[in-house]
Amino acid sequence: MGIGAVAAFRRQNDAAVGGMMSGGMTGSAMNGMMSPGNMQGPMRTGMEMFRRHAEMKRTASDIPGGIQAVTESEDPRVATLIQEHVSAMYARLEKDQPFRYPMSRSVPTMFANSSRYHRRLTILPKGIAVTETSDDPAMIQVIRSHAREINGFVNDGMPAMMRGMM
Repeated sequence: MGIGAVAAFRRQNDAAVGGMMSGGMTGSAMNGMMSPGNMQGPMRTGMEMFRRHAEMKRTASDIPGGIQAVTESEDPRVATLIQEHVSAMYARLEKDQPFRYPMSRSVPTMFANSSRYHRRLTILPKGIAVTETSDDPAMIQVIRSHAREINGFVNDGMPAMMRGMM
């Protein structure tokens, strides 16, 4: 992503949240989030998902020890985007490859404690189903917090992302 595209992205975010971008995110956080490794992988798909959030539907339920969630889209391109993003995140968890993700309070904890919970991903024709569980009560709370964050991202798009950075 070139400098012009990053500037356009920032202008779009500023407009989406009434200019909060300048007050809520430090330059170092933005630089880490926009690093080449992030922009070619998780941030690229994540930003596209934020842009197309209205084309997704998500249900998440608490189960004993964690959550079950289904995220889908009627648009095959968006369904593929969901599948790619979640599959890539799970692969990064398995390989212990964290990345800067300042819009989430739960993702850093999930990466730091990836061996303390179980993940199951099922590819569906229109998206994905995930089950995340743990025997650790603190980790269960992190899993459920993350599910609520994702619900907000799907329901509200960029404004939800910005709330996570404030």
